[in-house]
Amino acid sequence: MTSLRLMTLVCVLIASASATQAEPPAFRTDGGDEKLPWFQLTPGEFPPPGSAHAISGELIRVDHVNRTAAIRTDRTGAQRTDEYDLALEFTLLPYATLSYHGAPCELRDIPLGTHLHGQFYEATKGNKKVFSHAINLEDDFSHMTAAQRLWRIDAVDLGKRTLTVTGIQQPSEEADAKPTVFQIMSATRIWKGREFGQLKDVAAAQTVLINLTVCTLKGPGRCTDIWLDPESRQTAAATQLEQHLLYQREHGLACQVEEVDNQKKIVTVTVFAGFDQSLRSGFKQKDYIAAAVANTDLRTHDQNNDTARGPVVEVIEGLATPGQSGLRLRFQPDILLEGYRPKKILRIFGAGWHIDDLPREERAYDG
Repeated sequence: MTSLRLMTLVCVLIASASATQAEPPAFRTDGGDEKLPWFQLTPGEFPPPGSAHAISGELIRVDHVNRTAAIRTDRTGAQRTDEYDLALEFTLLPYATLSYHGAPCELRDIPLGTHLHGQFYEATKGNKKVFSHAINLEDDFSHMTAAQRLWRIDAVDLGKRTLTVTGIQQPSEEADAKPTVFQIMSATRIWKGREFGQLKDVAAAQTVLINLTVCTLKGPGRCTDIWLDPESRQTAAATQLEQHLLYQREHGLACQVEEVDNQKKIVTVTVFAGFDQSLRSGFKQKDYIAAAVANTDLRTHDQNNDTARGPVVEVIEGLATPGQSGLRLRFQPDILLEGYRPKKILRIFGAGWHIDDLPREERAYDG
């Protein structure tokens, strides 16, 4: 090959690589090309970043055992008036992540009436497509914390039951262009330090976090909870975190089987996202762990008896992407159970975790 042809080939390859890198996604994104289709999920595969659709609303129905729920969606400019306040029924994806009070949670931890920010994927129901699969849900507390935002109180009018606030970006202290007026009620819970406060404790110039309900149905929303200071917010997050740690140790971390070496009896799994990082300490190389087969609703059959145990032979750390934590494990169970197959779901228990019976309704088979 002549030097000229070689240079031409190199230029073509570089241009091709650059075009590939610059190519927009082939699916629709929020704020992107509306002519593109929304990303369609493939069972057993994790979705790419930015492929979900943001929908917010108030939690109005929950079946925590089957991981299904419904929200009354917020009103938006894209809706017709006859679409206002419709319920959106959805199922949590096996690898969905949930946050409440700034800490990981389960669906049963979130009270009815909580305003949620969600990320959803389409599925076909009947002859139409609806956003019926959720990959992420978080309350206002968690949403604002993740975005590093607080509300600055501008005015409190207890007579009119209004709270005027302005969103403040941290740490720059950049303020929103316009204030927002929320409703405060006699039932609004005020959190001050480690104690309950009172409405009279809410004052101008404070920077607070707020959980809301009936957003857009009753103006911008009603305040269910107001956290007045850092200690109250840290206490709320710490309490929820302890609830999360207890649940995960009793139920195991959910993961997906990626590969099975039948000869060496080694199973490779990807651990789903949504758990507190402190739980990683139970999954070190040479640690003995246990794994129970689970359904797509994450329920095991009888985890006290239907588990296999064995050492972790390798811990593989990678980048977290939507649905998966970046943690992969290769372990060698004493027996390969029937459910240890690629794309199947397991619940794994870290070294030293006690495995006990679950309530009947939380088992895939209740006997």
